[in-house]
Amino acid sequence: MLKGDRKFLKIHASKVKMSDSVDLSTYAKNLPGWTGAKLAQLVQEAALVAVRQGHAAILQSDMDDAVDRLTVGPKRVGIELGHQGQCRRATTELGVAMTSHLLRRYENAKVECCDRISIVPRGQTLSQLVFHRLDDESYMFERLPQLMHRLQVFLGGRAAEEVIYGRDTSRASVSYLADASWLARKIITIWNLENPMVIHGEPPPWRKKVRFVGPRLDFEGSLYDDYDLIEPPINFNLDDQVAQRTEKLICDMYGRTVSLLKRHHAALLKAVKVLLNQKEISGRSN
Repeated sequence: MLKGDRKFLKIHASKVKMSDSVDLSTYAKNLPGWTGAKLAQLVQEAALVAVRQGHAAILQSDMDDAVDRLTVGPKRVGIELGHQGQCRRATTELGVAMTSHLLRRYENAKVECCDRISIVPRGQTLSQLVFHRLDDESYMFERLPQLMHRLQVFLGGRAAEEVIYGRDTSRASVSYLADASWLARKIITIWNLENPMVIHGEPPPWRKKVRFVGPRLDFEGSLYDDYDLIEPPINFNLDDQVAQRTEKLICDMYGRTVSLLKRHHAALLKAVKVLLNQKEISGRSN
């Protein structure tokens, strides 16, 4: 599918003036599931952005802007965060990005690397963090070390706030914390990757409904609903046990993440200042 997407992009790019510096394979990889029509719309949007910016050819920045317009939305005119709000958003996004970078560098973690960071409000968001996708097989056969590293990445935003502001943290990282809670709960329950394994109950509760609805994207409600079980498990304390183990797992990973970022405190501060000054930074410029 990746080769097909790249082929579609090359066909549409041949109809416009595209800079040689634009790497179309990156967009083919990072936009899975996009149809040929959607990819054509991307190139057309990038051409319009290039015209507005007065560029003689479509640049990488024009393609990035076009992707953001089609996925997140256009820049919000008239809405600008104050200095304190920008500092919090920059700290949170950079904490996530730096955690990913440091884990990849020092622990050889197989997690996504950061492509771009922006604190310019777009659509319904106040900041954006764009990652490069891994190959499809990495998501099909994720192992416990990889999931633990990803859990640390989710916790990087709140950890960065604590490193810079102490316990004076904000709601800027709440969406990442929700993702971390969801992932930790699934590691312990659905995927059974943590030792010792959770005992779920006797054989009867394992009967499932015929209809398959796919994995849930939230972690609210009962664990029994997550499993789609017809009968509740024999262990009526299961929810409490899972909640306790989830909290312990998150606390352990959070402590590791804070320690990791504290060792690179100066680099984090410098990166925050750069992002506040430039509003948008790209990993390609490093």
